[in-house]
Amino acid sequence: MTDFLIKSTVALGVFLVFYHLVLEREKMHQFNRFYLLFSILISLIIPFVSFEIIKEIPVSSASHIVVNQPLIQMQNIEESNYKLIFLWSFYALVTLILILRFGRNIKNFRSKINSNPSVDFKNSKLVLVEEKILPYTFLNYIFINADDFKTQNIEAELYSHELVHVTQKHTLDILFVEFLKTIFWFNPIFLFYKKAIQLNHEFLADQEIVKTYKDVPFYQNLLLNKASRSQTI
Repeated sequence: MTDFLIKSTVALGVFLVFYHLVLEREKMHQFNRFYLLFSILISLIIPFVSFEIIKEIPVSSASHIVVNQPLIQMQNIEESNYKLIFLWSFYALVTLILILRFGRNIKNFRSKINSNPSVDFKNSKLVLVEEKILPYTFLNYIFINADDFKTQNIEAELYSHELVHVTQKHTLDILFVEFLKTIFWFNPIFLFYKKAIQLNHEFLADQEIVKTYKDVPFYQNLLLNKASRSQTI
C-alpha cells in the first residue's frame, strides 16, 4: 500500500507540474481537460505496472554457509498488528464519513431540484431558487435566482456560459475528482487537481462565449461585475 501511494503521488505531482509549467498557458483547453483526467487515471495505474529484469547469477562451487535468520518476537508482531488495525480502522471511519457526506451533497442537489420550480431551457433545465445566487450548474440543471429570471436580469452570455458546462458535462469531471478525494482524503494533491480542472472548465466556457458573441470587452466587464457582486452577496 505504501509503495502504491508513493508511486501514484509522484506520478500525480509530475503530471500536474508539467501541466502548470507547459500546458496551462497554451490555448488547448479541450486537450488540457482530458490531459488532467487521464493524468489521474494513469497515475493510479502506474504503481501496478512492473518490469522484471532477469539476470543469471553463476552458482559458486564453494559450499554455501547457511545463516539462521533471527526469530521475530511474538510481542512485536502483536504490537504491529494492533497499530495496523488501528490505522485501517481510522482510515475506514474517515472514508465512510466522507462518502456519506458526498452522498448527502448529491441528495441535497436532488432535493433542491425537486423542491423548486424548473423551466426547460434548450438542452437543460433552469431551477429557480429563492437564494440570491449567481448561476451555477449541476449535471443538466442550471440554478438561478427566481427574481433575476422573472425580471430578465441575467445576460444571454451567462446562460450560454452555463450551457457550455451542461453540454460538455463538466459536472462529471468534478464528481470523479470528488469521489477520489473521499478515497484518498489524506492526499492533498487531489485538491490541486480539482482547482486546475475547475479553472479549465471556465476557460472552455469562456472560449465558447467569445466565439459566439465576439465581444470580448463586454464579456470581460460582465464577468468583473458579476464577480464583484458575488463578493457582496
